[in-house]
Amino acid sequence: MNHPFLKDIMALAVDAGKSIMSFYHRGDPLPVMTKQDRSPVTEADYSAHRVLAAGLPDLLAVPVLSEESEPPSLDVRVHWGSYWLVDPLDGTREFLDGNDEFTVNIALVESGMPSLGVIYVPVTGIGYAGGPGLGAFKYKNQQWSEIQVRTEAQRRLLEEPFRLVASRRHGISEVSRLAERLRCSLGNVVISEVGSSLKFCHVAEGYADLYPRFAPTSEWDTAAGQAILEAAGGCVVGLDFRPLAYNSKSDFLNPFFYGLGDGAFPWQNLLTTLGDDLE
Repeated sequence: MNHPFLKDIMALAVDAGKSIMSFYHRGDPLPVMTKQDRSPVTEADYSAHRVLAAGLPDLLAVPVLSEESEPPSLDVRVHWGSYWLVDPLDGTREFLDGNDEFTVNIALVESGMPSLGVIYVPVTGIGYAGGPGLGAFKYKNQQWSEIQVRTEAQRRLLEEPFRLVASRRHGISEVSRLAERLRCSLGNVVISEVGSSLKFCHVAEGYADLYPRFAPTSEWDTAAGQAILEAAGGCVVGLDFRPLAYNSKSDFLNPFFYGLGDGAFPWQNLLTTLGDDLE
């Protein structure tokens, strides 16, 4: 993998992951605070935030917007041509439950779109990185390998089920309804419940074919995964099939969306009518 910049960002994500792991399974309960949106936050989140906020400007001197920072107003942010967008600990509930499916998310956003992303899993030491025009890669045992989405032709040749990845906590009933409808066209459809931004990574590496999201997310939840998935040959679009945009409004909430695998598959024909009553 010949992208030193991506390697440097991954190294920083690894450092943030080490700071998270210093709090994980340490014996005594970790105090949990509640943010205004009722989501949990811990000192592990803040510790990883401090690592990224200190290190990212050394890689590229642009603003850092983190889930755990106080965001500037839109009239300030609208002048940002580029900025770092990070979720220092994506999947805090997974972290608290001890199920290992939490990540460090780092994206560079340029002109309102993610241009590169890094996702790192502290428990396993596995990471994903990429961006449009850069390629998509998996990092494991300090080795890099290129990844791509699975095509529908490959899935059928291997006689494997069409796989959806979904949150185990949010919107699962809507995903189940979608899966039931897809079975009429695709046959065997299965759902895998996965935490954090790993859902994007599973589609990007060809383990899954579709990530439908019918529950709230914020821009820092999706930017890194979007960059990686698009680099692997997929895309991330709203239910109207318009690409997700960033830094364009006062809040950071995304619309419901699809993370799509096979770029040549006629997703819009298949999903438009199915998604009409899921918004």
